[in-house]
Amino acid sequence: MQRQHRNDLTNSRTRKAEKPEEKNKRSIMVGIKAGNSAQYHALPQSLDKNVKAASQRNKKILQYGIIALVFVVVVYVTDPNKWLGDGAVDKQGSGSSFASSRAPTKPTSPNDNRFAKREMTDYHDLCIVGAGLSGAIIAERYANERGQTSLILERRDHIGGNCYDYIDEETGIRVSKYGAHLFHTYYERVWEYVQKWSDWTPYEHEVVALINDKHVPVPVNIDTVNALFDLNIKDSKEMDEWLAKEQVKPAHGGEPANSEEMAMSRVGKRLYELIFHPYTIKQWAKEPRELGPEVTARIPVRNNHDPRYFADPHQALPTNGYTAIFEKMFENPMLTIKTNTDYFEVKDSLNCGKLYYTGPIDRYFADQGLEKLEYRSLDFEREVVKNVDFFQPKGVVNHPNASRTYTRIVEYKHFLEQKSDHTILFYEHSKDDGEPYYPVPNPTNQDLFTKYKQMAEEEVSVSFVGRLANYKYFNMDQTIENALALFDKDTGTLDVVVEHTCDGSIHKVTDVVNSISPNNTYVYDTCDEEGQPDVPEGVIYEKLAGGKKAVEYHLQRKDVNWASQNLFLMDAPSSNVSVAEAETALDEISRQKEFVDFATLPFLGCQTSQCSRDFNIESGIEFYVTREAIQRYALTSKNVVDHKK
Repeated sequence: MQRQHRNDLTNSRTRKAEKPEEKNKRSIMVGIKAGNSAQYHALPQSLDKNVKAASQRNKKILQYGIIALVFVVVVYVTDPNKWLGDGAVDKQGSGSSFASSRAPTKPTSPNDNRFAKREMTDYHDLCIVGAGLSGAIIAERYANERGQTSLILERRDHIGGNCYDYIDEETGIRVSKYGAHLFHTYYERVWEYVQKWSDWTPYEHEVVALINDKHVPVPVNIDTVNALFDLNIKDSKEMDEWLAKEQVKPAHGGEPANSEEMAMSRVGKRLYELIFHPYTIKQWAKEPRELGPEVTARIPVRNNHDPRYFADPHQALPTNGYTAIFEKMFENPMLTIKTNTDYFEVKDSLNCGKLYYTGPIDRYFADQGLEKLEYRSLDFEREVVKNVDFFQPKGVVNHPNASRTYTRIVEYKHFLEQKSDHTILFYEHSKDDGEPYYPVPNPTNQDLFTKYKQMAEEEVSVSFVGRLANYKYFNMDQTIENALALFDKDTGTLDVVVEHTCDGSIHKVTDVVNSISPNNTYVYDTCDEEGQPDVPEGVIYEKLAGGKKAVEYHLQRKDVNWASQNLFLMDAPSSNVSVAEAETALDEISRQKEFVDFATLPFLGCQTSQCSRDFNIESGIEFYVTREAIQRYALTSKNVVDHKK
């Protein structure tokens, strides 16, 4: 806009200096261009008077046309309801409720610009604090799935949160502003979701650490041990035997209670002192015994030669970088993004139906008198090395040695096989102050977070999402999973499916309906006896014959609008799971206290998705299943085809 404005000024000055004959020549050229775009030539001044008169008439027509166009634009901007229908844009909404009826019609194409001029103070169905992963997912889900508007407020000068990357001008290498981001996941749902926004290039990340002047693999594997201790371990059996001799179990006889006990119990004292102890102190500025066990538990220990940092089945990098993903996610015209905008400075002027907050939870409640939560931050020291292929053997090299002030060096040229005559390095220094990166996991902070969480649960029309709001370290895939699950919860539906058997009673249906109020309750009667049990009002009842199973039958139905959450129950007395336990499990899933793998069925009793890898509908156990799991089962089952989603 500024460049065009400068050009206009230049043209204006030029025209003032024109001679009369030059001005006539220019006018004739413009007139002929307007009258017939196929004839764009400067005409000689010897044109007869008729041609000149015609060009003047065309010029006047063009001027009148511009005036009419300006009038149309003014009317449209000042009263869009005359064009889009009553209620199409609600700028005067009170924001006291969050209802889909307030949402405008879903755009017909990505180029729909009806909402391009929405202001920050206009009514928005959602206000979202933060334009990182969590905020972007919530915004695009509501826009693309429910046709609702969002105002996204970002304190920084760019979108993308900590995933933001850019091309370094000096080297031409794509780098990340806030440290290396390597995507990996075993969540099938997450992997399918990210395919919508980018092409992905397979990339399996490998890390080495510089210890005693040797680059050794991290996580610890056979090659690490052989290099550091001059051994010749050959296979997993020998590695397990070596580890068993090295490991030091907690003196109290229980499970590891801190990061020191966790590391010692897994790798022993020697590896702990070479790698885990010095690196943890540099990263966290605390002794490992002052941190929760999850810090060192995150780093795997391998009994083979696998050099990969992650073992997830899906590992890749976005072919065009992470920033391009966010640009695509924010394309929907129902989304209004304001960068360089601090929510806390403008919140009193906002008019939103619901708020999603992705920032530090302690800042949201800063006026409540509680202490601040503890975070660790990072500084990035940039260095360009001229006329070299690579500076180090891998993209990331850790430096646990206490003599170095930095924790690691990242060389982005290794990622996606980038080409440049030079290379660029970023030295990472851990510190207390600055952007909050890592929650500090210890009992003091966890107790404090519990107080903040209790206050968050009492907020009306506010949802807290993401790592900072949950005071928990999330990998990228966990962040995506968390945001998708929250969207499902906030917009979701619940169906209950009950299999009634001859030796059972129907009381469970009544209990479930009364306690959790599902959208629909289905009762499938597999009893051979005649007659219908006494079912509550509103229950959808059907008699099944021929040995059909309720779960299989329900999955095959093409007339079911699948709920986002589904509870399957068997009312046989042999069932050992009570309705109270089922209700508790549903609450656990809904609140995402545990991450649930949407590609599998989270069976009751599982504390994580790791123990629910197999879907065996013949097991007879009560379970919960997400919509995505039903759909995936339908696609892979020989008996289920083309069910209605």
